[in-house]
Amino acid sequence: MIFVRKSYLTSKAMKYFLVATILTTIVQQLNVVVDGIVVSQFVGPDALSAVNLYQPLSLLVTSVCTLFGMGATVYASKLMGQRDTDKVNHILSTALVSLVVAGVVLALVSVFLEDWIVDVICQEERLESYFRSYSFTMLSFCCVNMLSMFVDQMVNIDGSPQKVSRSVLISAVVNLILDIVFVGVLDMGVAGSAYATIVSLVVNILILSGTLFSKQCSIRLNPFGQFSAKMLGQNLKYGLPLIISNLVLMLLFILLNNTIQDKQGADGMFAMSICMNILSISMMITGGIGSTLLAIGGFLNGQQDYRGIRFLVNGGLKMQILVLAVIMIVAEFVPSALTSLFGANTTELALYADNCVRIFAWMLLVVMPALLLANVYQVVGRLALSPLIVLTFPLSLIPSLLMCSYLWGDAAVWYGFPMAGIIVALLVVVITEVVRRKNADLSFLTLVPAEKHVEAYDSSIPHDMELFASSLADLLEYLLSKGIPQKLADDIMHCLEEVILNIIEHGGPTNKKKYTDVYINKMGDWVIASIKDDGRPFDPVKYSEDKMRNGLKILHSYCSHLEYKFMYGQNMTFMKWNIPGQEERNNKK
Repeated sequence: MIFVRKSYLTSKAMKYFLVATILTTIVQQLNVVVDGIVVSQFVGPDALSAVNLYQPLSLLVTSVCTLFGMGATVYASKLMGQRDTDKVNHILSTALVSLVVAGVVLALVSVFLEDWIVDVICQEERLESYFRSYSFTMLSFCCVNMLSMFVDQMVNIDGSPQKVSRSVLISAVVNLILDIVFVGVLDMGVAGSAYATIVSLVVNILILSGTLFSKQCSIRLNPFGQFSAKMLGQNLKYGLPLIISNLVLMLLFILLNNTIQDKQGADGMFAMSICMNILSISMMITGGIGSTLLAIGGFLNGQQDYRGIRFLVNGGLKMQILVLAVIMIVAEFVPSALTSLFGANTTELALYADNCVRIFAWMLLVVMPALLLANVYQVVGRLALSPLIVLTFPLSLIPSLLMCSYLWGDAAVWYGFPMAGIIVALLVVVITEVVRRKNADLSFLTLVPAEKHVEAYDSSIPHDMELFASSLADLLEYLLSKGIPQKLADDIMHCLEEVILNIIEHGGPTNKKKYTDVYINKMGDWVIASIKDDGRPFDPVKYSEDKMRNGLKILHSYCSHLEYKFMYGQNMTFMKWNIPGQEERNNKK
């Protein structure tokens, strides 16, 4: 009987990670939205516009963090799939040091370039004082913002996104309380909102630091003892495609803000601020799914588990499109609920902003999936393609805005948004089809390799004793077909049988609708296996010899390279065996 891989555990891992990550992203974006609402209500609509003008600088901070830190976590996630924990520790420790240095340098540079930055970003004189107050307070403490993002992602790739969610939720409550106190009670203006955000980020760092330095965490940071220039180079290699994306978006927002200010003035910037908050809500979903793809997808890619990646990507895209459709319906039918929330204080301004929101929303259905695909290409190793896809957005948007205003007048500038969405869709299809022409086995749009590229044993075994017995023959046949010596194949079979049998007997209620994923692959001189289940947590590694039952003694005697990790709500047991004489046979070849 042939057992095929099911999406059961991959889907559960995605939902486990996704719920926590989207909640985290929602809370993080809500911090921005809350800042906007508070300053709009207590200071005025112009203050909201000024806070929105900080968006390009926020992307700059994110870009620097991505280059030195977030790219490193993508690389580290892949190595976790390969179980190279020492290299993971070196990578993340190097990233931590370089991130702190980069944050301090960025803050100092912003002091010397303050006037130039204001001239480039803020074109409306009545917004300038608000912009200076908020933006340069945030830039002075940008290192805190960067460390908070990096700590979040480290805990995520360690398989504990729910801890990040709890921490970010606590920090969001702190931010809300301090926003009201600093802006509403102490009358600190827009700077008070910035200080509230900074303090809340410090709270997040302190909470998650406890998780990172706990015994349960598999990451062991030693910034000064494990810093490596070689690792810094690897981190930059993985961060560069992502930072290009962020820098392009930063430039886009600068040009976008300047275009709207030029064509529609301060009222246009108010409407644009509301649209940017809608975009932020969309980015909550895209960012949450993107983080899920990078963390779980990177882990699966490290195991060359392309079938699992395909399950993951397809599920993420479906969820994103569904949520975006809901957001668009709200924007189309009840835009006044949004514009009034953000302080539209006249009937004319409210009607104008409502119309702008309706037009803007159509762009989201295309552009957000395109940005998510950029994360997919990062996962499957097409590092150059990721920034290229992101480039389609700004290359389409600004010309579309200018063309619409030129052809039909300044008021038509808003129709450039849906026009840009159509152009992005066409460009993404053309670019990916050019890539697929060279390799027809890649999936449409997502470019995930077909499973046949990796000749691995990749199956889902039902929790049924009779079917489990049938699967053992398949496992042995696979091992022998790969030229594994009979003695080693028998040892591997003993280990796999003990682990899977223990899962079926003790992992929870037994039924054919539950599965254990078994993945075995021959990589160089090693046979590597991973076994995943969603039953009761059980660590077969931690038991001392005097406490082991016969099954565990068999497992430890036949496998000297044994690891366990509870990740994404699942037990993950990793084993590997060296193939005797493989190196000599390779030399003869």
